[in-house]
Amino acid sequence: MYKKILVATDLITLKDNKVLAKALELKKLYHAELHIIHVVERIYAYGTPPFPQNVVEWQNEFVSIAEQKLKKLGHEMDILPDHRHAPLGNPKELIIEKANDINADLIIIGSHSRKGLSYLLLGSTADGVAQASNRDVLVVRVTTG
Repeated sequence: MYKKILVATDLITLKDNKVLAKALELKKLYHAELHIIHVVERIYAYGTPPFPQNVVEWQNEFVSIAEQKLKKLGHEMDILPDHRHAPLGNPKELIIEKANDINADLIIIGSHSRKGLSYLLLGSTADGVAQASNRDVLVVRVTTG
């Protein structure tokens, strides 16, 4: 029985979102406390021409946008404001860290089923979380297109 569930989101709207739908289904089934997280990845600008504005300002803006979208999703999903998380950094590490911080029983995350070179270069956050976490992880297959 799951009492606390952390759902990782890519901030796609609630409509037609399999990951969020599964989180809501399990929240209702287990009467669980639901947390939602979207990790904003850092921008790395090694060896690139100067950006029109400061990279730190961009990152702060991305975090602000993520927080706004999480607020909207949180309202739609009836998730308390302090259960919405938009940290900046490495997604795999921060999802696991947040699950540990809140003592989650389950992490729900989507997988886009990348194959080939893109998987080798980028890896899979879902796979990384599933392999590294000491908590139950439910990977929901997400199809695009």
